[in-house]
Amino acid sequence: MQNHTLAKSIHQVGWGMFCTMLKYKAEMEGKVYQEVNRFFPSSKTCHVCLSQIGSLPLDVRFWTCEKCQTKHDRGVNTSINLRDEGLRILTSGTGDKACCPDVSRSNRGRKKSTTTLSFGQEAYTVLKESV
Repeated sequence: MQNHTLAKSIHQVGWGMFCTMLKYKAEMEGKVYQEVNRFFPSSKTCHVCLSQIGSLPLDVRFWTCEKCQTKHDRGVNTSINLRDEGLRILTSGTGDKACCPDVSRSNRGRKKSTTTLSFGQEAYTVLKESV
């Protein structure tokens, strides 16, 4: 990370690998792996009334909503907004970047994964076999 010309790309590869491993582990455990758009304004949106503020510098850790006068801790507010956005994506029926696997293992140790995404009346089934 001391090489400033490569630091950003090295960081991105590390984060991408972390996400890949997290997705793989979630599939193994039958959990949901959900991504939210990186430009979603999670820290600038009030989780109570959903109003947004114009700008919020990184050094501002606490702020008050102008509409409902709720006082927010930036980290807590962001986590609530990300949770709500993830649930909205999962229940919207579009499956935007949602992965909800049903994983079973065979006797020989090879992982066979059947991923079923079901939203309301629709069900999407993707069969894949991994080594």
